[in-house]
Amino acid sequence: MNKTTILLLSAITILSSCAASIHGVRVPADLDLVGYYHREPQVWKADRFAPHVSFTDENGKEQWLFEAFLFIEANDGKRGLTMSVAPSGHSATKESWQDQLELWLGSEGGVAELDLACADAAKRIGKPSRKRQVIITVPDAIMFEHFADKSSSTRYWGSVDGRELDFADVSDQLTALKWYIDKARAMFASLKCKYLELGGFYVVSEDLPVAYGDTEKDSFNHQYKRWETIVPALSDYCHAKGEGLYWIPYHMAGGFKYWKRMGFDMAWMQPNYYWDLKSPGRHPFDKTLEAIKEYRMGMELEFEYSLVTAQMQGGRKGPDGAGRLIFDSSDVPALKEQFRDYMRKFKDAGLYGIAPLALYSGSNALTQLAESSDPEDKALYLELCKFVVNNPLRH
Repeated sequence: MNKTTILLLSAITILSSCAASIHGVRVPADLDLVGYYHREPQVWKADRFAPHVSFTDENGKEQWLFEAFLFIEANDGKRGLTMSVAPSGHSATKESWQDQLELWLGSEGGVAELDLACADAAKRIGKPSRKRQVIITVPDAIMFEHFADKSSSTRYWGSVDGRELDFADVSDQLTALKWYIDKARAMFASLKCKYLELGGFYVVSEDLPVAYGDTEKDSFNHQYKRWETIVPALSDYCHAKGEGLYWIPYHMAGGFKYWKRMGFDMAWMQPNYYWDLKSPGRHPFDKTLEAIKEYRMGMELEFEYSLVTAQMQGGRKGPDGAGRLIFDSSDVPALKEQFRDYMRKFKDAGLYGIAPLALYSGSNALTQLAESSDPEDKALYLELCKFVVNNPLRH
């Protein structure tokens, strides 16, 4: 066997490992985060989804865009409750979880509107080669009503089948999580989507410290979070139905090295680099790429409305990673280049065609970019779309 053949077989092996997990789940080559974040506009309608579903290239040819869509939320803004483990805040209850499912999977919710957007595109360009995947975020079953107060109640969430759950017991936490997954499955099935399939579920916490972590960050407060028990159980529950389980940790988050051991089918690393424009070096991109390579992860592309020229006019400010409103219209060209670094460095690292991609574009920035009248905005939208659809991992 010559050297060329060996290299080719190695490449095929790596590509195959990304296209399907060890559990036989089809991992999407690209994943679009559909953010609610309880900011305006909250409701996703078919026309808002349209630039996420398909795009028209410079030759006038319309093409399907993302393979999968992650419906994600970490807070109940209506009640001021948190659905992810946080150092402060009041933990969400069953009522919040139910409302979240209705927002996504109700008869007029986001998933139904996404299917309509796909139907509209199919009328023009024909059916996609495969259904688009929908991935639903699972809230954290937080042990305490106020996580920061370890003396607060563990019996606050609600009941299942007439029995009040006590999150001091990990089996009750799993009962709540499985109730949520079962309800999501049933609601999705009732929609009878023509262009979508339920691809799996997503764990919302962006760091997952575990008992077997080898650093303090990897194991911080693990006894109150129990991820080494909860995530494998959720993984088994999803895989029993042919669904995947996914995760997107922040830059070098606790537990990221153990994503396979916990049972995830794919984990995408957040570089958190986009917001470092005025604080360079906070999240070294080379370090991110090294971790992605070593731990066989995907990468998240990141931007928000602050790079959309049309949105930053009139004195509007954009947030940095800490939420401070520090970017203004003069920063837009540099932020565009900051985002282009994601695509350039991903290719330069030899990961294009090897590692799956995810896209975070804030609450509405991808649609804003696509619908902008500014030529630089439209050019970047097209550049991003081509980067996604020309990814060799798709083919």
